[in-house]
Parts: sequence; C-alpha cells; structure tokens
Amino acid sequence: MKRRVLVWLGTVWTVLVIMGLSWWYYRHGFRTDEDLLKALGLLAALLALPAMLWAEIRPRRVTQSSTPLEQLADTVAEAVRRQWEQEARVRGLNDPRPLSLSWTSAGAELVQPWPSLCDLAENWPGGPPGDPARWAAGPEGLAGRGGEIDQVFRERIPTRRMVVLGEPGAGKTVLLILLLLALIEHRRPGDPVPVLFSLASWDPGQQDLYAWMADQLTRDHRALRAPAHDDRERPGDRNLADALLEDRLILPVLDGLDELPEALRPQALGAINRALPLRQPLVLSSRTAEYHDALLRSDTSGVALNRAAGIRLLPLDAAQAMAYLQEDAGRPGAAATARWSQVIALLGTEVPAALALSTPLGLFLAHTIYNPRPGERLADVAHPDELLDPTRFPTRAAVETHMFAAFIPAAYRPPTRWKAERAERTLKFLAHHLEYTRGGTPDLAWWQLNNALPNRLLARAWGCAAALTTGLAAGLAGALTSGPETGITAAGLVGLAFGAGVGLGINSAAYTKDRAPTAGVFFLPDRSAAAKAVTIALVVGLWATIKTRVGLRLGFTAAFVGGFGAWLWESIITVPPDPTTTVGPRQVLAQDRRTFWITALLSGSLGAVALALLIVLKAFRDVGLRDGLWWGLMVTPVIGLWIGCAYSVWWRFLVVRLPLAMFWHAPWRLMGFLADAHEHRGVLRQAGAVYQFRHRNLQRHLAAPQQPRPFDLVHDRPDRT
Repeated sequence: MKRRVLVWLGTVWTVLVIMGLSWWYYRHGFRTDEDLLKALGLLAALLALPAMLWAEIRPRRVTQSSTPLEQLADTVAEAVRRQWEQEARVRGLNDPRPLSLSWTSAGAELVQPWPSLCDLAENWPGGPPGDPARWAAGPEGLAGRGGEIDQVFRERIPTRRMVVLGEPGAGKTVLLILLLLALIEHRRPGDPVPVLFSLASWDPGQQDLYAWMADQLTRDHRALRAPAHDDRERPGDRNLADALLEDRLILPVLDGLDELPEALRPQALGAINRALPLRQPLVLSSRTAEYHDALLRSDTSGVALNRAAGIRLLPLDAAQAMAYLQEDAGRPGAAATARWSQVIALLGTEVPAALALSTPLGLFLAHTIYNPRPGERLADVAHPDELLDPTRFPTRAAVETHMFAAFIPAAYRPPTRWKAERAERTLKFLAHHLEYTRGGTPDLAWWQLNNALPNRLLARAWGCAAALTTGLAAGLAGALTSGPETGITAAGLVGLAFGAGVGLGINSAAYTKDRAPTAGVFFLPDRSAAAKAVTIALVVGLWATIKTRVGLRLGFTAAFVGGFGAWLWESIITVPPDPTTTVGPRQVLAQDRRTFWITALLSGSLGAVALALLIVLKAFRDVGLRDGLWWGLMVTPVIGLWIGCAYSVWWRFLVVRLPLAMFWHAPWRLMGFLADAHEHRGVLRQAGAVYQFRHRNLQRHLAAPQQPRPFDLVHDRPDRT
C-alpha cells in the first residue's frame, strides 16, 4: 500500500514538472544551446528532489550492525572488566596486601523494613529475582567482609538493591570496584552489565537519570553512540546506550550521592526512585551522615531508596592496619618497620592518629608519606612519630589535613621528570578549576579545560597571534603576485579579519559551550548520501549557471565540488566499530585530534580541487595560474581549519594549553603529567575517559584557599544549586 502511494505521488510530481517546463518552453522557447542546458538541468534537479527528501526522512534498515543487544552487553561487560581490572592494579588494591573491608547492616532508619523487602520480592511479577532460601533471615544477615560482598548483593538481599554507607575514606569506592569485578566474574551471557557511575557529575534538576547514564556510557564506550536498530524498520531515535538501559541490560552502580550539592541530594534520591523499573537491580553509595540528612529533608518525606537494603562499612581493625603498614615498610626487624612501633602501639585507641589510620585512605596516605621508596635514604623521609604530637595534631581532622598537605610532595619523591613544587602547583590549579569553575565536579576532562582561563584573555592573545601570522602570509602572497601595495592591503585586511574571527570564535558558544570529543573518523558511504549529493550537485550547478555570467564552466565546477562535498560530509561518521573498546583520556584526545586533521585535510583538499578546476576551465578570466595557486594556498588551509574546528574539540584544548604553560599553571605536556599522576603517583584515578582526584577530600584540600588567576579575571561557573 505504501509503495503504491509513493509511486502515485512520484508520477503526479513528474507530470507536474513536465507540464511546467512545457509551459515555460511555450512562452519563452530555447533561443540558444545554453537555454536548453538550463532547462535540462532544472528538469533533472526537480525530478531528483523527491529522491533526496525520501532518502533523508525514510526509516533506515540496519546497515552497520544488527548484533542483538544481549551479545552487545556481553562485549561491553568484557570492556568494563578490562577497564576496572586495570584501574584496580593502578590503584594498588592488592599492594602491599589486600585490605579486607568489613561491614554490618545499616541503621533501620536508613532503609526499608526487612519484611516489606521480602514481601515485595516474593510478589514481583514473574517471581522473585533469586532463590528465597538463600535470602538473609534479617538485616543482621548482611554483615560480612571481603569477598562476601558479591554474595550479599546477589543472594542475601531479596530485591538486589543495596545502599553502601560509610565514613569519608572508609573504602566505599574500593568496595564498589570489588563488587563490580565479582559480578562480572559470575555474570552469565545476556545478564545485565554492572557499570560504575560517579554521581557527582549529575544534575537531577536538569537531566533524567537514564539520559545522564546514557551520556556517561557513550563517553566511556564510544561505540555505544551508534544508532540502535532492530529487525523492524523504524527511525534511529535512540543510540545503543539508550537501548541497553531501556532493556535493563545495565546494572547501575551509583557512587557518591554525598558528592552532589546538599540541596540536590534529596532531589537525586527522588529521581532515582522514580526512574527505576520494578525489577531493576541497583547499588548506591554515600557517606552515612549525608545520606541520613537527605532522608530527613521534607521534600522526600523521609523515604529511603525504594526496595533497598543497606550496609555500613566498619573501621579497619588494629591488626589489619598494623600488618599493612609493616609489610609495606619492609621485612620484619628492618629500621623502616621499627619506625612504626609507637604508632602501632596506639592503633585501635581514640588517639587522633589512630582514628585517622582506621580507614584505607588514611593508611594509603601514611605509607606514601612515611615509608621510603627503593633507593631512598631513611633519614630523608619524615618520621611517623610526628603524627602523635598532641600540640600539632589535637584532633583527627588535624592529622588528616596534615597528611593531605604532605601527600603531594611525598608522591613525587624522589624528584624525577616532574618536580614536586611544579606538580603541586599544577594539581592545585586543576583542583581549583574543578571546584570553582566546574561547579565542584570531580571529573577532570581535558575537553573542559577551555574555560580554565578567562575567555577574554585567550581571545585577545590568540586574536593578535592569528592576525599577525595570517596577515604576514597574505601580505607575502599579495606582494609576490600583484606588488607591494597589494601585499600591504592584503596583510591588513586578511590579518584584521582573521584575527577578529579567531577572537570572536573564542568568545562564542562554539568555544565556551561544553562539547563532547569525537570518537574518531570513519568513512561509511550510503545511498542516501549519494542521492543527496546528486541533487545538491544539480541544484548548485543550475543556480550557478543561471545566476552568474561565467556560464557552464562555473556551474560544472560548483556541481562537482558541491555534490562530492555533500556526499563526503554525509558519509563521515564518528563512531568506532568495536564496542569492546573502553578509551582513556589520552586515547580520546588522540582520536579527536585525528578527527581534526582528517576533516581539515579533506576539506582543504576539496577546496584545492575546486580552485584547480576553476583555473583549468578559465572561470575567472582575470586570474592566471600563478595567482590562483598563491591565493589557493592561502584560502584552502583556512577552509580546512574551520571545518576541522567544526568537527573536533581538540583545538579548544590547544588554545588553552599554551597559556597554561606560559603562566606556569600546567606543564606543556599536560596529558603526560596527568597520566603519570594516575599510573605512578596515585594522586589521580581514572574513571573511563576522565581523571579524578584519588579522593574528593584531596581535591577540596588542594583547591583551598582559592588560587589566583591571571589578571584577576575570574569568571566562576554558577553552582548547580
């Protein structure tokens, strides 16, 4: 039926076009051969127009991949496993010895009553999610330690929804990583994939939970940007990340409710409750006090996370902390081990230092600061007994503040490529950028550093540089082709125009507005792009022939270049073919930089081809071959660079990178510095395509007091509250 209607409409359109041209011929006739060519071009363009429109709006069949979502979930699970196994190794979760975290059930006021959870699970449509015989008899049955966390979540909790609570530095994120790896290890083909999401970057007032999770998935797993398809013809109105979430093939592990602004926590909790389907498993972590405060807010009416049980992490016991510190220091009886004797004797007491060392974070800071590296002299390393000074450190907070302050110099000890003073300056600047420019987010993304310095400063600096370089090039070309006077005029006009354009571009939304980097360039020609290219070629060629005085020469060139360019533009995609690939910050930068240069070279080459055709066909009667080549060398690179900027965000990182190095805010090889801070110093952690400080308190410590910015041109981003 649909095909018959389309055939009928096409026939009517063809008849109308032929009748219209016949009437035009009857009134005006064809006086010259050029009039005939114009009529034929118009006929071809009008007949091709419906084909272009249909190619643009028709539902498209699967052409790239028709992999079932269950198989796609299996490949994503493999990528997630590789990502977090690598991150666990970098974070040293098994070095010098694995810390076995222990927990008990959360307070009854923080979770839903246990009988109601059992009743809900037993009466779920399709039956309970697990074996009721393995459910815990009560919340006290959730207590455990170490590797039991997987069993607690999968078997003991009837609804498979869990809240993980604990004090700052207690190891909540570490426990979530261990749980995620265990869930993937026991995962069967087609089961949901556990994915860790950092809630600090979510604004529940601006974005739905599922839309935000889809954005995070496509950021870290670039192939999930591809349109989702099924066996039926329908428009691609969702991507693969949306499809995985909608089909409940993603198990959300939401880390850090407490890292949201205080006013947004109740709103986020309510948004999570509203968004989750009935049988959707979930893990949520938060600091205990912040979670309790969120429940007490009036706008949530004291409602906890729906259908969720809870556990609370316990402090490390003294024996475990002692073993960790001594084994990291060296063999028993060594001088480095003996230095810990007085501190170890007080572990498990209420002494401030003992309390600070009762968490995994405290132990990590302490062993980094006070244990020597291979090749270091023991006398050059601070002594841990200083932590016991009651005058300097009367409270636990004072001890923790001191360890945060001593951590960066210790992490860059002994001095290597990155000096401790320079590293600390850079890290403080970046922490200040996250806290005050980016609204407190923990995500350190290179493509969001464009507003780390004032836009006005960048616009003036780069505008002047662009005006100088392009003005000199244009002046040289003009002087060589038409004489000194033309060269001076060209230098002034081109330099001023290009410099103003660069300055306005840096001040525009194209630079200041957040944009995600591309995933690389891939060429995928299709029939719809070809149909559009043919139509554009005919229309552009006909217009150029009718409206200009140079006739068919320029028309032919415009048709060829316009059609080929449209086909090339429509055939470039930015989705990698392998969904098992999880990319890090440096890989994302390399892909986006490659996108910039490929699109710039393609666009510039296309412009050069167009100019060459115009010269060969003598479309410009007053322009010779030499003049055309000189001006082509000037114009085509500019076209290429502008097109490259439209596709890529790498140029924005480049714009801010040089001033950051000039003002000593960051080293020139910034990505190398960040990779070293993550892989070898333990200062940063990696969450997919972004870096984060190892702990949120470390970021806050480095960001305060506020660091001065050049010329005091501070333009802080408004807080999300």
